[in-house]
Amino acid sequence: MRSSVLLLFALLGSLLLTGHARAACLEPREVGQWTNVTPDTRGLVSLDLRFICQDRVLNGAPYPPGPAWYVHAVGKCEPVDCDWHEVGAQRLATAHIFAMYEQGAARRYVYLRMSQSRPDLLWAWIYTDFKDPTRTSYGVYAWFKRVVP
Repeated sequence: MRSSVLLLFALLGSLLLTGHARAACLEPREVGQWTNVTPDTRGLVSLDLRFICQDRVLNGAPYPPGPAWYVHAVGKCEPVDCDWHEVGAQRLATAHIFAMYEQGAARRYVYLRMSQSRPDLLWAWIYTDFKDPTRTSYGVYAWFKRVVP
């Protein structure tokens, strides 16, 4: 009997050491395609937010590996809009989704969060930090509405 109990503990312990855990992932409200509510914006035109459910832990790390969030941004440019491409992002403790874009002369920090007062809108704050100390860094905010397929 005692050897059966020890065997049971050994099997349970080995399962715990492999690091497999399961959790349910619900699709976050931010996931999807968004467009700026200001049609003549000079900033971000659109955003596409993707979420990867990391509902398992393997060897102490979230699985699948990599960021849980991806942000694809498009900015206003002439004659055609600028593709900022897709970058990995993370959800902060403040509930904001944070992404950073390296764009040559500047680094752009993008913070995204669902509106507290208008749940159908996504709020974005973009801070542009110029590498040239003679240029003044600045921050702007914008509102986005969901693109309906």
